Amino acid sequence: MLFNSVSFMIFLPIAVILYYAVPQKYQKIYLLAVSYYFYACFDLRAVPFLVAATLVSFYAAKVIETKEDKARKNALLLALAVNIGMLLFFKYCNFFAENIVALANVFGADIQFSRFSILMVTGISFFTFQSVGYVVDVYLKKIKAEQNLLTYALFIGFFPHVLAGPISRAAKLMPQFYREHSFNYDNLRTGLQLMAIGFFKKIAVADVLAMFIGAVHNNLTEYSGLMLIFTAFAYSIQLYGDFSGYSDIARGCAKLLDFDIVDNFSTPYFSTSFSQFWTKWHISLSSWFQDYIFTPFVWTNPMRRFGFENPPVIMGIWLVFLTSGLWHGSAWTFIIWGVLHAIYRTAEDLKRKYWRKPEKRPKPLKFWAKVAGVFTLVTFSQIFFRANSVQDAFWYVGHLFTNLSPAVFMADMYNAIATGFDATPLLIYAYIAYSVLVTAVIVYMDWYRQFKLKGKCLTLAFDRMKAPVRLICYWALVMLTLAGFIMQNGGYGASASFIYANF
Repeated sequence: MLFNSVSFMIFLPIAVILYYAVPQKYQKIYLLAVSYYFYACFDLRAVPFLVAATLVSFYAAKVIETKEDKARKNALLLALAVNIGMLLFFKYCNFFAENIVALANVFGADIQFSRFSILMVTGISFFTFQSVGYVVDVYLKKIKAEQNLLTYALFIGFFPHVLAGPISRAAKLMPQFYREHSFNYDNLRTGLQLMAIGFFKKIAVADVLAMFIGAVHNNLTEYSGLMLIFTAFAYSIQLYGDFSGYSDIARGCAKLLDFDIVDNFSTPYFSTSFSQFWTKWHISLSSWFQDYIFTPFVWTNPMRRFGFENPPVIMGIWLVFLTSGLWHGSAWTFIIWGVLHAIYRTAEDLKRKYWRKPEKRPKPLKFWAKVAGVFTLVTFSQIFFRANSVQDAFWYVGHLFTNLSPAVFMADMYNAIATGFDATPLLIYAYIAYSVLVTAVIVYMDWYRQFKLKGKCLTLAFDRMKAPVRLICYWALVMLTLAGFIMQNGGYGASASFIYANF
């Protein structure tokens, strides 16, 4: 049951109406049942592993809080071993086995490898990090262990975030389960606004662009360098629309139920540095890595035993981005993506240390030059993120500047759209016009949020509008989203899953 499916459009209003209809003392029970039903719709076989992660971290945290020294540490290690162990097995077993066999064959072995048939546990990367963060916070005495299993199970399995985040923190979300929740028109309005923005980003922008982008990536050798460059930038927009759209829908769903979950994106493509980019892109994951990997590694300084007294900041950066690459997927393409971002951040830190610190308020020309530079390098890294294989990625990079003829580019664009969408000339031109329009809208949304709202939630823009203008904007978002939905489900394609739901 994807957010962008008809079944979800039926599920959500029923779930919300019944949530406010049941007595408040039963709301948590009802919400947990609804959340597990939502999760089970993807694969009922995965539910026991969500339950296992919940139970292990819940009881481990209680032991950590009540016991001392060795028992606390053992409970922490058990919770980490079970949660991270499940993640490693279900997500990386084939990847590690395949690479071990390949390495053995390099040294003379002759081993044939057949991939194991292993269940794909949906959302395991997200609920694992959420449960690990919780037990670590209890161990560090940042929060108290939750005593109510129902509340904790809801914290882990809450349906707006269980599949693809945002990764919530117990200190912010858990207390909300103890509030009284009653219907509120402001929550309804804000929730629907967030969902409308999210559906627009996902269906009207990301899924429509994905049609020609997929066609290019599935037949790279047929396309010119200029088309490859254009496709790379288009994929940056697609990826942002897909995942930030999912996050907006998740926040909107939670808001309908009177819950606030973290804003996961904040105009990342207007960043002037890579350090700033990672405070604006996938914020819940970036902050998780900052709090649970980078900061502990740097301040405990495990390199001190080898004679290095200074905090290993550069090593911490590499550790974070290599882990981030592997977290995103069990493929070398994601690891190379992580390596590229580690290089970007390392170069940036060295520049600041040995050359000069960045200006707080650069002049407009310098500001936009920095934005363009960061966006271009991020886009380059996402060639590896999107590529079907390492070989495809390096072929792609090696042919970026071959055959830059505009005439060939136009022919390539026509061919890609005909392959991914429809070969009718009128529909091809309509697709191009539509894609240009919705891309301009999503760019304007972020521009307005960055410079007019100063980073605040985009829903504030609706509140500032006069009623007629607001209604026109609602109508335009709905119509553009409906057009995108028809383009994918009207015989031209299929409703696309969310990219990050695969992680």
